Parts: sequence; C-alpha cells; structure tokens
Amino acid sequence: MFAGEINKIDACMAGTDKTIATHAGSENNNADTESKNNIAPFWKLYCAKDGSISASENGALLHSSYNPAREAETAVAHSDFKGCTAAVFYSFGLGYAPISYAKHFANRTLLLVEPDAPHFFAALTVLDWTPVFSCSECIIALNCDAHTVISLIEKRGGVSSCAFFSVPAQTAHAQHYFDALKSLVERNKRKDDINTATLERFSKLWLRNSCINLDAYAKYDGVRIYENNAPLPFTIVAAGPSLETMLPHLAQIQKRSVLVCVDTALRACMRAHVEPDFIIIGDPQYYAYRHIAGLCAPSSVLIAEPAVYPAVFRFQCRKIVLTSSLFPLGSWFEKRLGQNGSLGAGGSVASNAWNFAYLAGSREIYCCGLDLSFPQKQTHIKGSSAEEAFALLSWRMRPMETQQAAYLFSIGSERGIDYNGNSVLTDSRMNMFAWWFESRLAACPDAKTYTLCSEGLAIPGIQPASLDALLAKPCIDGQKKSFLEKSETQNTKPSCKDFAAACIEFNACLDTLAETAKKGKHICEKALSQNISAQKTLDELSAIDSAILGSSIKDAAALVFPTERQLEKRVHAAPHYSDTFRTAIARSLLIYTELLSATSEYKKYLNG
Repeated sequence: MFAGEINKIDACMAGTDKTIATHAGSENNNADTESKNNIAPFWKLYCAKDGSISASENGALLHSSYNPAREAETAVAHSDFKGCTAAVFYSFGLGYAPISYAKHFANRTLLLVEPDAPHFFAALTVLDWTPVFSCSECIIALNCDAHTVISLIEKRGGVSSCAFFSVPAQTAHAQHYFDALKSLVERNKRKDDINTATLERFSKLWLRNSCINLDAYAKYDGVRIYENNAPLPFTIVAAGPSLETMLPHLAQIQKRSVLVCVDTALRACMRAHVEPDFIIIGDPQYYAYRHIAGLCAPSSVLIAEPAVYPAVFRFQCRKIVLTSSLFPLGSWFEKRLGQNGSLGAGGSVASNAWNFAYLAGSREIYCCGLDLSFPQKQTHIKGSSAEEAFALLSWRMRPMETQQAAYLFSIGSERGIDYNGNSVLTDSRMNMFAWWFESRLAACPDAKTYTLCSEGLAIPGIQPASLDALLAKPCIDGQKKSFLEKSETQNTKPSCKDFAAACIEFNACLDTLAETAKKGKHICEKALSQNISAQKTLDELSAIDSAILGSSIKDAAALVFPTERQLEKRVHAAPHYSDTFRTAIARSLLIYTELLSATSEYKKYLNG
C-alpha cells in the first residue's frame, strides 16, 4: 500500500506546471496539454471551455469539457451527509474531485483507491494536489487488494460513515477490480443494516442474559488459556447436509486433528458416538440452547459467549470456558477483570470455530459440513434439531417435506458455485457468512484452510482436500493431551474480591448515570414549560452531556438505547415546536428519558 510518501510525490511533481488556472491563453494551454499527453499516453488531454485541463480515455470523457472544477465542486457538495467522516474515491481521473473535497473538508479522511500506479502518478503531473496532501489524513491505496481497501474503510468508521465517488469513465481502466470492490462495499452495507436490525430486535435479550450470567466471569476461565498452544491440525464440524457423508469417518478424523464442533452439529456428532474436543455456542437466543439441550459430553470443553441463554451453563461437560463478550456489559467487566479472548463476530458460529482454531495456534484447518448452501436442496443434516422440529410439527395435511420446502423457498434463494464448479442453491444470508470467511482468510494468509465436503458454496481461500489424505496423517492423541494439560493448568478467573468490587463499581456508575440523566431531563422540561434563558439552558445541558460522555458505562447503557433510526422515528412522532431552540431541547429531553430507561433496565435485571 502506498500511504502518503510525500517526498516521493514531491519528486514526481517537481518540474511540472502544477497551476493550470493562470495560464496566459489557450495557445499556452494547448502546448501544455500536448506535453502532458506524452506523460500519460492512456489519456488524451485537452483544454476545456473555461481554460482548464480536461481529459478523455479510450474516447470517454473523464471530466466535464466545459468546467471540470465546477463539476467536481457540485459532486462534492451533493455527497455530504450527517455523520460523514471520510471520502472514498474509486480512481479519480486527473484529481479534480479529491482536490475539491480536500478544500471543503480538510479535517476529514481521504481514501484514494487506484489499482494502476501509472494512472496515479500521471495525475500528479497535471493538477496541483497540495490541498489533498495538506488535509488531516490522506490514504492512498495504490495497487491494494480489495480486502485491504475494505479494512481501511472499516477502520475509519465503516461504509455508513463514508462518501463514495465513482465515475464510470474513471474506473473503466480497471473495471473488474472496481466491480469486485463495490460488491464488497455493498456486502458491508448490508452487514451494517443486519447488525442494526439485530440490535433493535435482541438488545433486551442480550442485556437480560448478560446480567443473569454475570457471575460466570468469576466461575470460568477465558478461552485465551489455549492461545498459541496447539500448532496442530484442527477440524471444524458444521451442520450442513454434507456432514452426513463425514459422520462414519469422524472418529478417525478426531484422532488426526483437534475436533471443534458448532452447537448445531453436536447431535449429529453424538449420533456417530463422537464427543468433540471442543463445542462452541455463541447465539444468546433460546433456540440456540435447544441444539445442545438434553445432551451431555463429559470429555468435551464447551466454549460459550457470556451472553448465551443461561441454561447453557448447566450443560454437562468436562470444562466450560468463556470468550470475550460481544456486548458492552461484558466488555466493561473484562476491562477490569481481564480479557477472556476474542473469537470475533463473523455472523455464524462456524466463523467463531475457525477463529478459535487460529487463536489456538493451528495453521492447518479442515472443515466439514460448512456448506453455506442447500446441496441437493437439503436444508439440514438428518437428525438435526431443525429437522426434528419439522418432524414434530408435521401432520397429514402438512408433512415434513412441505415444511422444508417452505423454509427453502422463503429465504431469498440465490445461485452460487460449489467447489466442483457446479451450480448450488444458497441465499443472501449464507452469502454474507461466506464473505465473512473470505475476508478473515484473506487477513490470515499464514493459515491454510481446506474443505472435506466439496458440494457446498465455494469460499475463496478454502481449498478442497481429500479425506484419504487427512486420514493418512499420524495419530496426534498424545500431542492433543499435552496441549490440553498445558493450557488448562492456567487460571484466568478473577478473585472473588475483585469480582465483587467490579459489581459494586458498576452499580455505582449506573446510579450516577441515572442521576445525571434525571438532571438533564428536569432541565429540558423546565426549558419547555417556562421562559428560561436559552444560553443558561445550553450551558447546563453542555455540562450534563460532558458528564454522560465521561461515564465509563455509557457504552453499556447504549445496548438498550434506541438506534439512530429508532431515535429519528421517535423524534418525528414527538410534538414539534416553531423555534429551533425548543425543537433541540425536545430532542434532548427524549435522549435523557431513553437513557434513564436504559439504566432502569439494567437495575431490573441486576437486582432481580
């Protein structure tokens, strides 16, 4: 990645005429464009109607032939939105748009994406790029792969915080690259929408489970006890239909690798008389607990997210360990009591299983049953809890096959390609999971990942592998035993005294935050009902807001605070005032009321 090597850029620009607006006349302009045509043979540069330089490539105009700078200013003005912190340019022609953006928004991040180095350096020789390199942060992704660009976008607030600039004529020289990048950006946008919708639907469940399970932090070790202790082959067992073909070989696979089973596949493993080395569960919903309910695995280790359904912790197994929490209450406690070990948030428990294998030190990871599709139009492996539910609900007029068909065709089916190059039925949700895998694998090039089932949706970065080749490997029972013994001699549990102190501190912070929200609510109500000085009210609310922003538990309270779109709906439904001051105060009143409600939710579950 090229990231602001200013000296190199200055050297590249040295000796070139960087100011084009002060050319003496059209003759000089024409001579200048002719000389620059030699620098960029892929462009045809010419003098625009306003006297500035414009260009075309392969007959397509890159900029306006009348006034390129004004065209860029208009595009920049129309791109702005509330909450925008960065701008992403899919190539940029001569650079009018990024230059204009840097002039208008010098405090924002500019991310310039260009897969072809000659196009980038040629642009530097035509216009004056000083505003771009003078802005607060300029990142130039030169010849970077699409996943690196996505990572850069994510680190700067994500796609929802970025303005995107793309002109077809300017991206045509690398169309395939930009199409792939746009596809990844769209997936990220969908991911943000999914995360928002999930938060709106399940935030109270996450809060309830987190509070009920709080003492788990004092009872169980974190998954980090296994970190980098097992440079051994791992096999992830997921619950796709193709797992059926692997069940007869699972016991032999376990002798040659560490077996990590997702919650949905546990019943199938037990049916094959195999207790996995590790079982992973992360979903806080009751239906996820149902996958393991009524089972026991005395020789397995259960890896659980701290906000799982509380009955999960009654599962009979050799040991339970915790992952780092995905939710703010757990994060607050881990900052004080020590990290459990993160397994990421890849959307599916199978991605958590892969992350565990990588955290443990494995760089040779096999997958079976990771179909992310419906091979031969099957929705689940036989004997799974989902299939059992279909069987339980079936009757003469609605047999199990009818229910499976309804499930199959009610989820936005799409077509994908399997590892053999054949068409396979999938859906947008599983495509999203596949993309999460693809991104993670691209970020970990030192790990090799294989699939033993080639009928599933092909994921870039995963290669088909022969079952016979895996079964030909030596038995690792002795190494596995050493790995478990070495890891489990560690103790990451906090002392009872430290845990009790953290609980007292959290409750005290809740009381303080509630009191602060009450004060803010009272100030707003007073300002709306009485003739109070606007400046005095704003000063008081500014002090209240500073106290809230300084609270160590503000993120925890945000878990049950309305999302931005929920808040906007409530603002629109609230009474409207003719003056801006009262409208702003009414919005603040709503925020303080919701914050007070959030602290009450915590108190209800913590003290219940």
